[in-house]
Amino acid sequence: MNGGGIVDYIKELTHIVGEKNVKTDLIERLCYSRDLSVHEAVPDVIVFAKTAEEVSRIMSLANKEKVPVTPRGSGTSAVGGALAAKGGILLDLSRMDRILEIDKENGYVVVEPGVICNNLNAALAPTHFFPPDPGSANLASLGGMVSTNASGNRALKYGTTKHYVLGLEVVLANGRTIHTGSVLGKTSSGYDLTHLFANAEGTLGVITKIILKVLPIPEYTAFAEARFSSTLDAGKAVREILTSGIALSSCEILDKVTIDVVNKAMSLNIPDHIGCLLFIEIDGNRKAVQENIVKINKICEANNGIENKWEDDPAKRLKMWAARQGIVASLSKVKRGSRMQSIMDDPGIPITKIPEAIMEIKKISEKHRIPINTFGHIGDGNIHPIIICDPRNKGQWDTIKEVSKDLIDLTIRLRGTLTAEHGTGMAKSPYIKRELGETLEVMKEIKKALDPNNVLNPGKMGFDDSIQGIYDNFAFLPLIERPGEIQSFGEALDNEIMACIMCGFCRAGCPTYGETSLESTNARGRVILAYHLLTGRLKPSKELAERFYECTTCLNCNAVCPAGVKVPDIIQSARKRLVEAGYLPPIHQTLMQSIEEKGNPFGEPKEKRADIYPTEFKSKGKATTLLFFGCVASYQDINLIPSTLKIMNKANIDFMTLGNEEYCCGYISYLVGDQKEFERCIKNNTSRFERMGLKEIVTTCAGCYRTFKDLYPKYNGLSNIQVFHTVEYLENLVTNGRLTFKDGAKIRVAYHDPCDIGRHMDIYDPPRNVIKAIPSVEMIEFPQNRNLAKCCGGGGGLKAYDTEMSSNIAYKRVQQASDIGADTIVSACPACKSNLQLAAARLRKEKKGRIKVMILRSW
Repeated sequence: MNGGGIVDYIKELTHIVGEKNVKTDLIERLCYSRDLSVHEAVPDVIVFAKTAEEVSRIMSLANKEKVPVTPRGSGTSAVGGALAAKGGILLDLSRMDRILEIDKENGYVVVEPGVICNNLNAALAPTHFFPPDPGSANLASLGGMVSTNASGNRALKYGTTKHYVLGLEVVLANGRTIHTGSVLGKTSSGYDLTHLFANAEGTLGVITKIILKVLPIPEYTAFAEARFSSTLDAGKAVREILTSGIALSSCEILDKVTIDVVNKAMSLNIPDHIGCLLFIEIDGNRKAVQENIVKINKICEANNGIENKWEDDPAKRLKMWAARQGIVASLSKVKRGSRMQSIMDDPGIPITKIPEAIMEIKKISEKHRIPINTFGHIGDGNIHPIIICDPRNKGQWDTIKEVSKDLIDLTIRLRGTLTAEHGTGMAKSPYIKRELGETLEVMKEIKKALDPNNVLNPGKMGFDDSIQGIYDNFAFLPLIERPGEIQSFGEALDNEIMACIMCGFCRAGCPTYGETSLESTNARGRVILAYHLLTGRLKPSKELAERFYECTTCLNCNAVCPAGVKVPDIIQSARKRLVEAGYLPPIHQTLMQSIEEKGNPFGEPKEKRADIYPTEFKSKGKATTLLFFGCVASYQDINLIPSTLKIMNKANIDFMTLGNEEYCCGYISYLVGDQKEFERCIKNNTSRFERMGLKEIVTTCAGCYRTFKDLYPKYNGLSNIQVFHTVEYLENLVTNGRLTFKDGAKIRVAYHDPCDIGRHMDIYDPPRNVIKAIPSVEMIEFPQNRNLAKCCGGGGGLKAYDTEMSSNIAYKRVQQASDIGADTIVSACPACKSNLQLAAARLRKEKKGRIKVMILRSW
């Protein structure tokens, strides 16, 4: 289609869904061009639909204009299934996320395609559940699960997604809407179109409503880790267990190569003589489960099993199954900069052939001299032979291509399937005909009948327009073809960018994505943008700056990232590059100028910094302990300084302050990427502190603490001075009996973990211990706390850059506190307090509750 045609149909799309739900800029489109596969495909436009009627009108337009349409949920595909292989419209259904009906008595639910798997199970708890449990269940949309027949650990007993799909609402290629199936568990009416569309990967229609079967939660569940000296013995044990009539709900396997990787990465201390691990789950009637445990133990022992460890406490399952849960993270840490590659990664093998398959995979590994980590769902024959490689290494890619051919040959020879749960998508299109044969020709006829203009998710499933080679549409092409054009961020950060596997797990915790639902404001999207800065495809620009500065750098993405990618470091370096190119946002330019001229970012006179000090306070001229308040406490909080001084004096601490001579630590300069200003702050403060002969600095500010404790030493500053946050100092005073609290009015306190001392510096227990030492306080926890705590929205320079978004993030946190029955939020960061106080005022104004916000030292 010519440029004029594209403009015309995009104009029509804005009439259907509204201008704000149509994105055409390159930056946003690039953020939707990747998934876990090795492929890249950039759409011409991204459209967000909210209703089936909108989807119908979009499809009618696309069919008329012959514009490709690729349906997308959360973008967790491992095979390029939701990438716009032929450009056109990327139809994002993630905002169609309503649970429309729950009928537990009749055992079904009705949902929209954007509902997340774990969210459905949360709504069904504690009595019922939806059994399919892919590894991405906390992010996987049910529409995507249905379209690919996703499964997971429990497929052994409970089956895959298709076994729970009772009916669908589907919009066809021409915009016509049909309904298939029913809420009943059985029907013999007409063709089984439900399951035709359910496995079609969006190539036959767009699913807009789903009827799913749900089940009561089993009475009792037990878990085990079974250890063997060899994969062969483990395989024999599994075969005997399954053929003996014992209905395991899950059975996972780790081979020796994988065990060695997770053992090293996670320090699990698994003995060297352990050659294979099985992770077994069994559920049902308590008495029957316990009887089967005895049988399983006997079978394992008869097959040279070394040890079985059983547990029935779900809270202990994660610890027991740490090796299984930590595989992806461990594989990402073998060598930083390398990542797991999804090409031939989910074959299905007859369970009796699994031991043979694993041994053959070992031979393939030895043949090509490249490690292959094999693990997966041995109970239903679904294994994952995973290869790790550095995307910049052309030689490794050449080897992986040959390994993939051998894995395909092995799977076919053992009468297996080339994809047991991930689907065909783009990745498996070049070779899927080897399995499907003439069936693929029938599929083409069905596709032609339902989608004669080939507008629905073209370029997939092995159809004629699919990619022909496994490296077509190759995402890493610039790295291996034009390495001389790479604009490096430095080895460490380049490696972090490479380590991102594009899984999208970061979406679940990202506060800015929660406000926009746009990939460009999520960690995955920002890593994609950093990658294109690295390759030179993108240049610094005002539009790019908008994406990188809409981030709180809260590190929540890192907490939920399987690969542990340090996204805030990537963002901060991208901001440095933007600053160097002249794209520091005007509001941040003002802050930097204020620091340089007045020693604080707020434009306040230097001589007013100590105005809030009590009139009777006289700082000592000399002491080895410096109490450093920071800019927020000095200019924006009337209680923090007086209360902290009172506590320090009460505990007879020999300390001094700087009063009006205190100077900004420079943290905001670091965050926004103004390296020159940050280094000036370091030089200013370091030289002064060293002249004072300090032994320790105690700071009330979470940002100052991280800056002095973590950042300054990287620039050879404060290496000989101990740095404490006041919550650490208070905990020590309480523990040593130098500080006690009087009883008072009873209050229910929810502690908010500041990102800067929490996820960034791992301080979680000291503030809680101090709160628990106050007799009148009942401490309750936010649903998301410690390393998963939600951000207040005030960090990373976001509050200044996008005040409205920052305020909305804080408001959600205050609402959470109200929902759990807290009457007070306590934090250890004055910046968090400030933002949460504004949100609490909004809560009162909207008459949705009353909640107080305090800093921990304010008692």
